[in-house]
Amino acid sequence: MMTFRLRNINKQYALPLKFKTIKNRENFLVSKSNQEAVKLIENSKFWKTRNKINSIPAAIIYGPKGSGKTHLSKIFESVVNANYLTSLSSDCLEEVIEGKNFILDDFIPGKNFPSELVMHFINQVTYKECSVLFLSRLSPFEMNWNLEDLNSRIRSLVSSEITLPDDVLLYSFMVKYLNDKNLILSDKKLIYILERLDRSFENVIEIIDRLDMHSLEEKKKVTYKTINIVLHELNKN
Repeated sequence: MMTFRLRNINKQYALPLKFKTIKNRENFLVSKSNQEAVKLIENSKFWKTRNKINSIPAAIIYGPKGSGKTHLSKIFESVVNANYLTSLSSDCLEEVIEGKNFILDDFIPGKNFPSELVMHFINQVTYKECSVLFLSRLSPFEMNWNLEDLNSRIRSLVSSEITLPDDVLLYSFMVKYLNDKNLILSDKKLIYILERLDRSFENVIEIIDRLDMHSLEEKKKVTYKTINIVLHELNKN
């Protein structure tokens, strides 16, 4: 547990932050926006238990881009040693072996995940007693696979929503990440950035990394001019 003080014009209060250490990854911030999803993927009993015949431990984590789904899946990867896939092909079916585990990222109906192939995959991993974590920007009930059996199976899975961080939480994350970088920015500059940045952990990491690089190259403190240059660079991308 870490506590930072968030300052604004009229009041001052503490914010509790919890960080999960992930092998070969930056610390992952656990908050109200994702704590249920974290509990789900860290539940080793769930992922190793088959409650009935023809069932597999599988779940869907869903939420908008930038909410940290892929980063969060690295915890799952460390728990069950899973293969990471961004699409399915017939070759994938041949690679399914007994006890293998999978992460399917950006899981939505379409060319990367054709309905019939997804159905075959789920049947195959069920037979081989695998575990699967699906990551999607859509909830199970927003997906239409044009196969009633597949719709039913996807919608019957355990699911958990992960949302974008609010401004207070994102501010706190910025403070933590700036501390890690030994980079100093005033409250006014942090708020200035937040007002102009799309709200996600990935965007915060990206802009602070770039500001840190500019600071090292120019050998001086970060100015508003530098912030605007970096924001312009990010907007172009």
